[in-house]
Amino acid sequence: MSGHWSRRVFLSRDALIYAALGLAFIVASSVAAFLFIDDRVERILLQRQAAIVDSELKLLELVDREEGRDGLVRSIARRVSVPNDDFQIQALIDRNGKYLAGDVDWPSDLIVDGAWRPIQTYARKGVPVIGYGRAIVLPDGAKILVGRDRSAQRAVQSALAEALLTALGILLAVALALGIFLNRLVLGRIDTIATTARRIISGDLHERIPARGQDSEFDRLTGVLNSMLERNEAHFDQMRLVTDAIAHDLRGPLQHIKADLERVLLAEGKAPREAAVARAVGEIDEALSTFNALLDIARAEAGIGQETFDQVDLANLVEDVVEVFGPLAEEKRQKLTAQLMAMEVRGQSTLLRQSVGNLVHNAIKFSPQGATIVARLDDRGGNARIIVEDNGPGIPENERETALQPFGRLSRDRPTDGKGLGLALVAACAKLHGGRFVLEDAHPGLRAIIELPPD
Repeated sequence: MSGHWSRRVFLSRDALIYAALGLAFIVASSVAAFLFIDDRVERILLQRQAAIVDSELKLLELVDREEGRDGLVRSIARRVSVPNDDFQIQALIDRNGKYLAGDVDWPSDLIVDGAWRPIQTYARKGVPVIGYGRAIVLPDGAKILVGRDRSAQRAVQSALAEALLTALGILLAVALALGIFLNRLVLGRIDTIATTARRIISGDLHERIPARGQDSEFDRLTGVLNSMLERNEAHFDQMRLVTDAIAHDLRGPLQHIKADLERVLLAEGKAPREAAVARAVGEIDEALSTFNALLDIARAEAGIGQETFDQVDLANLVEDVVEVFGPLAEEKRQKLTAQLMAMEVRGQSTLLRQSVGNLVHNAIKFSPQGATIVARLDDRGGNARIIVEDNGPGIPENERETALQPFGRLSRDRPTDGKGLGLALVAACAKLHGGRFVLEDAHPGLRAIIELPPD
């Protein structure tokens, strides 16, 4: 598997496709740029040649007026005899079409109207000549043609094409090398992530993606993925803990139910059967209560229920809870009071009420007779705090984290009723509301705090 992935690092099909598309884009862009530049160069050269030809025509017209036809013929002869990088197109014929001077044949299809036109003819030596020029009629009916062939223009365009091809070749080589480098770099990081993922799939949930500390996009992605992996590992650990606890704590009730139902089948009298059914129903109710509590915790941990949030009057909520549990506190000769202030939060009133009830019930259950229990509200740093405080035995600091876990019962609480789900539900409720649940030492006793953010 790892060997297959290593080959992909160097020969990734997707990366090659993207590289080919990138190179095609570069080539197309370069060709388009060359065509645009070639067109601009051609226009500039033609404009320059047209300006030169206009000047020469005016000069030759002046020579014809001042020196006559013989002077014009000599002037043209001198011009064509001087070597020039630009091949000159010059021809002079009289009114009857007789050739008088020049270096090219007179084009048979040439329109003589002074316009800048393409010229296609032959040099006097029989070499084809292609260029641009102007032809005008002199006062006595003679015709003169002046122009330039395209050799200079073709030379510039050829040099431009050569330079472009050289630059394009260098650019493609650099782009290809850069593409291979980036391909190896990116796929190397992806290979690291994939290797880590395979180890996690194999069961090593502690594995994490290594970061390079460069504050790059990959490192930020690595941080997000590692946070997700840590959260998933915590969920797996919690699920394993809950599963083990369910298997341990519900095995007894299920065995009792089975035994009671067997007694129903074997009992001969009505009273024994009814007693066995009643015990079975009680055990079933206890199991359902445990499953419902676990479901509430799971829903809260998963963030389910935020869509039903509404304004909750915490003063009324705490007052109602204290009123409900007041008789239970009186039975143990405990003093249960409320210290309230006007305060509202956005939340799920049913879950908040159940959480506060769990805290008050735990304080009553685990505090001795004559204890004082206070449920109060306060505001700290803009956060609403629901506090249930007692002066009972409290919870040692090293056992508080265990107490917040599902089925996290302390050793001293084993003889008492309950499954150890109450505080876990309170912690999940606080998390669902974007807050936190804290256990503190009340010196003596325990201070349980549900801290909720403002609206």
